[in-house]
Amino acid sequence: MDCLRCHESLRPVLEKAVAHKPVAEGQCSACHAPHASRFPKMLNTRERALCFSCHKEQSTEYMKGYVHKPVLDGACTSCHEVHGSDHAGLLVAEGNELCLKCHETQRQQMAMPTVHKAVSEGNCTDCHKPHSSAQDDLLIAAPKALCTVCHAPGDEKIQEAHSKIPIAGTDCTSCHEPHGATAKGLLWPNAHVPFADGQCDLCHMTEGPNPKVVRTAGGRLCVACHREVARPGDTIVHKPVQEGQCGSCHVPHASKFGKLLVGDQRATCLSCHKEIEQRAEKARFSHPKSAQGGKCTACHQPHSSTEEFMLSAGPIRTCIACHPTAQHGHPLGEDRIDPRTGKGITCSTCHDPHGTDFPYQLRGDQTRGLCIECHSADPDSHGAKKK
Repeated sequence: MDCLRCHESLRPVLEKAVAHKPVAEGQCSACHAPHASRFPKMLNTRERALCFSCHKEQSTEYMKGYVHKPVLDGACTSCHEVHGSDHAGLLVAEGNELCLKCHETQRQQMAMPTVHKAVSEGNCTDCHKPHSSAQDDLLIAAPKALCTVCHAPGDEKIQEAHSKIPIAGTDCTSCHEPHGATAKGLLWPNAHVPFADGQCDLCHMTEGPNPKVVRTAGGRLCVACHREVARPGDTIVHKPVQEGQCGSCHVPHASKFGKLLVGDQRATCLSCHKEIEQRAEKARFSHPKSAQGGKCTACHQPHSSTEEFMLSAGPIRTCIACHPTAQHGHPLGEDRIDPRTGKGITCSTCHDPHGTDFPYQLRGDQTRGLCIECHSADPDSHGAKKK
């Protein structure tokens, strides 16, 4: 192989157990230009395009569904050696040594009191596909089906652990962390108190023929303990609360998220309020996701309110809680009238809190267009105080 006359340092690599096919056949020019190149390491083209020039089937298959970030970024060499390797598939390492170099959260979970056996043994591909998957988190199957491959719902120990309540068909990850946890049984850190205390009978008819049945339907069961949710005097009630659908936002047993939410707060809210998410995504200017940790409850009450749009403190006080300088700007209040609506001027008269195409989330062009909607040539005709 002519290349090795200069690249002698590559010889030990080429002698490893698994050789890249072009290397084994002495076809260095399949990947490298012999004289000059626009790409690093004298490659013939960019990394992903180069790899997929041979792996044509994978070029389509690996870009479907949920795609592993290195694949999406075209960084095949994050996981694979290019010349030779001691590991199958030309991997740079095996098991946890490979996966945990990027997945720091899972590395930290390895040190927790309870670790999933597949994780401790470095068998990540027992549950995950390495390139892409039709399932979120690159799972090889939906959680309901995946977990039962090793953990049969009918197993006696599993039945005892769940107080004989049938669990077939449930999503195990709704209660259990799949990698590592501080709690026994890999339970999520936020557990419903009766569940954590083993008091299943508070909610379930454990003495009956079907212990999975709850003692009363919908929100009435939850309100029996959580009376503070229905605040007296509140005139506007969140639709799921009104309909007794507590499970739209909360899980009944254990959760990764505070308040037993089904997901992080932003994702939980936007799962129903798609129009807000779409508006924010399309807008050039919107509330930053980092503000108040991206929490919708920075502005809105989650269950009920006396204010329109379930605001926490009214349309002006809600805004100036974070934007105190706003109270020194445009006149605001019920005594300042918007001539278009006949209502008092608030921050949202000029600003859209979720997103617009104008700076400062204004509803129009600040140089003129927005202002003349209210301010005509007659200075006394608009924005006047109530008489």
